[in-house]
Amino acid sequence: MLNRLNQIVGFVVMGLLWLSSGLELSAQSRYATSDNQSGYVHWIELYDATNTPVDPKAENPKPYSPERTCGRCHDIDTISHGWHFNAVNSQSNPGRPGQPWIWSDPRTGTHLPLSYRDWEGTFNPDQLGISRWEVAAKFGGFLPGGGPGASESLQDQAVQAGVAEHRGTELPQDRSAITGALPIDCLLCHRNAGSGYSPFAWTEQVEDQNFAYAPTVAAGFALVDGTMARIKELDPAAPDASKLPKVTYDQSRFRSDGKVFIDLVRKPQNNSCYYCHTNVLADSPTGTRWLHDEDVHLRAGLACSDCHRNSLDHHTVRGFEEEQHQAGSSIASLSCRGCHLGGRNAEDSLAQAGRLGAPLPEHRGLPPVHFKKLTCTACHAGPNPQQQTPRLINSITHRLGEHIKRSGQEFPAIVGPINLPIGQTQDASHLGELTYTPHRLFWPSYWGTMDQGRVTPLNPDYVYELIRKPLKVKRDFTEELADAPLTLTQRKELLGDDRARVKDEDRTPEERTKVLQAEKIVRQKQIDERLMAALLAIEENRPGKQAVFVTAGTGWIRYGEKVKKLTGVELGAAAEPYAWPMAHNVRPARQSLGVNGCTECHSDGSLFFNADIEPVSLLPEQSIEPKKAHEFQQADMDRLRNWNKLFAGRSSFKIASLVAFGVTCLIALAAFAANLTAYWQKKA
Repeated sequence: MLNRLNQIVGFVVMGLLWLSSGLELSAQSRYATSDNQSGYVHWIELYDATNTPVDPKAENPKPYSPERTCGRCHDIDTISHGWHFNAVNSQSNPGRPGQPWIWSDPRTGTHLPLSYRDWEGTFNPDQLGISRWEVAAKFGGFLPGGGPGASESLQDQAVQAGVAEHRGTELPQDRSAITGALPIDCLLCHRNAGSGYSPFAWTEQVEDQNFAYAPTVAAGFALVDGTMARIKELDPAAPDASKLPKVTYDQSRFRSDGKVFIDLVRKPQNNSCYYCHTNVLADSPTGTRWLHDEDVHLRAGLACSDCHRNSLDHHTVRGFEEEQHQAGSSIASLSCRGCHLGGRNAEDSLAQAGRLGAPLPEHRGLPPVHFKKLTCTACHAGPNPQQQTPRLINSITHRLGEHIKRSGQEFPAIVGPINLPIGQTQDASHLGELTYTPHRLFWPSYWGTMDQGRVTPLNPDYVYELIRKPLKVKRDFTEELADAPLTLTQRKELLGDDRARVKDEDRTPEERTKVLQAEKIVRQKQIDERLMAALLAIEENRPGKQAVFVTAGTGWIRYGEKVKKLTGVELGAAAEPYAWPMAHNVRPARQSLGVNGCTECHSDGSLFFNADIEPVSLLPEQSIEPKKAHEFQQADMDRLRNWNKLFAGRSSFKIASLVAFGVTCLIALAAFAANLTAYWQKKA
């Protein structure tokens, strides 16, 4: 009976497998493929959003639609659910924390980490009253389209209702009825280097709210005159052509049969990844970039997509250890350990050591405990350790790609690397279980309210309307708060009538010192008064709650019974920095941490535990003490200091041990020789 039941179950399983494979083949058969390693040369027709072939000579032609054009041969629906597009999908696996979107508003000093993936330390835009359309308009220039700007996301009525509720009385800004959805632009990733495609043109068009026009302009097919940002009202069912941006196609791009050549590649090239994923030291814009080294893998000829692979579903492999791929594929060999070391146990036995020529690291003399305490990148990734942890800038946060003059000190201030525990218990009683990996981190700054010790950030646009008058800032929060020159009356009181109008360069050193000290007092008073007024404006609008401004790990509030004063308070997790792991640039073995000996980490002054990390405040004149790396690492420093003592004389101990061993061998050899001589003499 049991055998009969097993046979029936087996037939059912086989039938389901056959059915699922048949459905998969059926789905695949709907789309054309070349299946040739050389790729396919794309001389194709362009189609607009109505699925009509683009006629470059027509009056008021429409922009081309990647979905209608590429979707004739490629499964756009499947592609649109990949890692770069599914941030708003609550069903997707968030994986380990990654780089957030940072909502920056220089007018209010706001730099707020956002994510729909519920990474600890980030805030969900929906819960701050930030609409999906606002996220698409703000960050879409460094997104490949879709995601928060997808039509189904913009039309989610439940989400819109929730956003309005969190925002308060003011309705969220949503111009999707005018701009339409943000289309997925396949060429952002699959363009060939030198094809003329401009990702920054895509960014400019998205910022002008020309969502539908961005792919056409970025590809160089046409020029667009006008911007949707200036249109206040538009009937989406019958739009007024005179209001819409005017498209002028480059007719030389079209063959006589109406087809155009699109120079693209199946496997994305590094140049495509760099536009959104450039991370460099903050001193790079000042001319030091030529001194920085490229990732050792890229120098060896690998491409980003050799490790960060994806299939048609576009679930890109992120490459961290123990990653679970959303499609269920085996990706054990696409992490550092998997590629260089291979399978270490039954769970990752499918990992193929030596993929793409990866060498087997020797790690001579390195105790195995290091492979439990540290990830590979803890020793091999990021800039060389420095006493002062450097500032970093990246594409999405600091708009790299825009052709402007930079200092590298733009806000928000991101610092790194710092080795922090990840993926293990954060309980201090289990410190032995922590695994360290390098991170980037930054301190958020935002306005919020406190209720029974709980801090809730406020929508940045909502805050600006409340505080713009009392704060008296039009453009730059930090710069304008610090701008507090002495009035003529104050200079007369300080320097006398005769010297009050003298230019700074003509003043004596003593006069300059007096002026600087006086300006500092005036500046601090101005900061306190304006910040107090802004906090009061929020409290008047939110009765019963205390307003707070968070920056550099400190909360600033109005405090006192009769006379309110500005004071800083500790807020705990609400003001802690957000940190996310980094893996590049990878350094070669001879530049790795520890290559110069154990004391690089096992010494009282080790930069691993004692590098300086300075929170950067948006408030001028805020006094901040740098923190040590171990303050973030949950490290038992007493235990480490005791452990370090064992390494203080380790080299001398090794030499003494070798000498003692040598002397012992000589004595043993001499004794053996004496005994052997005595033996032969006795025998003779």
